[in-house]
Amino acid sequence: MEPFRLLHPDLVPQRRESLQHAASMLVQMGLDDTVLSASLVHQRLARVVLASSDVIEWKPGFCFEEPAGHDERFDIVRVGGDRGGVFLSSILIAYLDVLENATRMDTSITEDSWRTLLWAPTALFDHVLRRPQVGMTVVTPGGGTDHLPRERSQAGHRLYLALMQAVRFAVSGVTRAEDDRPLVEDCVTLATACLRAATVALAFACDVRPGRHEAPPLAITDTSEHRYLWQVISEVRAAVPRARFEQFASALRGLNDVYTASPLLVAGG
Repeated sequence: MEPFRLLHPDLVPQRRESLQHAASMLVQMGLDDTVLSASLVHQRLARVVLASSDVIEWKPGFCFEEPAGHDERFDIVRVGGDRGGVFLSSILIAYLDVLENATRMDTSITEDSWRTLLWAPTALFDHVLRRPQVGMTVVTPGGGTDHLPRERSQAGHRLYLALMQAVRFAVSGVTRAEDDRPLVEDCVTLATACLRAATVALAFACDVRPGRHEAPPLAITDTSEHRYLWQVISEVRAAVPRARFEQFASALRGLNDVYTASPLLVAGG
């Protein structure tokens, strides 16, 4: 697989207004979340176009390395440029690579989990463009007969890291919304959806056939996005209604059981 472009963490957008131009452009080109339910031929073409520098302006050479060598391990290149365009295209490319792998190699990921996984990009575009939620079409990938565990691990973990940037974007919206209660609830709902999808992405990364060597799980507590979440979790807890925070906290605990020991994730205390 070719190197995967991902924004430097400090460049992750913080307000939906900063994504609106790029999102509108992708919609006009038919390269938004709807490509994830398109035909395989359309998906492959969309991936080529999304990765083209003629469509998304990106600038390489941003020095950054995740702890434990995650970037090197999964062949990730940190970039800048059109932050909104890079942010959205990285997420879509990561999804397309996961769908491609799932088409070629059988998976035990359930239909409900696919729905959880595929809802996040639709929720993201709905949030950015203020679209009404009208449901989604989930096409469960067919199980192929290839054995591609290395490619699966790489695709799943890349999607995980891209989704955690989406969580960071959504949580930034919570902390910056001030007294805009509808925006706060919209942002934390998006963050929760992306956390749940990230959990499925990690499960997919290690979903290999029985009897074969599984890819080792990612040390998910050791990323820049997790450090950011711990820095702002108190602000999120104070800003978000109890029931919504409880959902967010449950999704975060689902991503990693280590969070169950934190009193900051107990609603209402």
